[in-house]
Amino acid sequence: MKKLVYLIIALFVLAACSHDPDYVIGEKDMVDLLVDVHKAEAVIESNYNQYSSKADKKKLREAVFLKHGITQEQFDTNLVWYGHHIEDYMKIYEQVVERLKAENEEAKKLLAEDNSQTMSQPGDSVDVWKQRRAHVFDTRQASNLLTFDIAPDENFRTRDYFELRFKVLLLPKLSVKPQVYLAARHINHDIVYNQLDIDREGWHSLPLQTDSAMALSRINGYIVLPMQPVSGTMYVDSLTLIRRHYNDRIPTVEHQKSLPSRPKSTRELRLNKKY
Repeated sequence: MKKLVYLIIALFVLAACSHDPDYVIGEKDMVDLLVDVHKAEAVIESNYNQYSSKADKKKLREAVFLKHGITQEQFDTNLVWYGHHIEDYMKIYEQVVERLKAENEEAKKLLAEDNSQTMSQPGDSVDVWKQRRAHVFDTRQASNLLTFDIAPDENFRTRDYFELRFKVLLLPKLSVKPQVYLAARHINHDIVYNQLDIDREGWHSLPLQTDSAMALSRINGYIVLPMQPVSGTMYVDSLTLIRRHYNDRIPTVEHQKSLPSRPKSTRELRLNKKY
């Protein structure tokens, strides 16, 4: 009987020793967290002027912790725990490195595709983005909005197809999703536009097909992280606005909408209905 009691006690002790403390972040969540931490540090290094002060750096790092629902202290505590469980940490870090490598290769591939063509032939593409390639959005600052407005030059044509591309590295958990808007105004004042909500991190693309007959007068749009009482930071980089020429084949863009230069009169509507 005593042997059985000792055996049960020993099993409980072993179970207690093998059980991770409640404060320890699990493997998958820790991988996601460390990937975002590395991204934030890369943002700081590549935007030194914007993050020259300790306060600015701290703010971006805290945005990462806020996204994952932890504090700096909890993160540090987990690093200490994983430091005493180095095999678990190395297993996690290998996954982090692979994730970062994969995302870096994807970015290189997309940029290579955009830069591989010239304007020499119809159908070729060119990047017409004129502003900074990266932007930090803050729900409580004026930086929550990025606008752009491009005046067409002699290289713009009818039927031009546009595609706004960017990569979201940090996306806060907020009740209202960030929004993207891309529009083209033609010389007759007709407008075509497209929009999307940012609901995930990673690459995003917003296409727009212009009129097949009317020339362009403006290309404009915005990316906005709606202002909210809760603090949140979103980082966007690799911004490009690709313009492609088309002669015969015009791609179909789903969800694109149009605004006529003026509403039709009652008489025009009756005539259209009659014929």
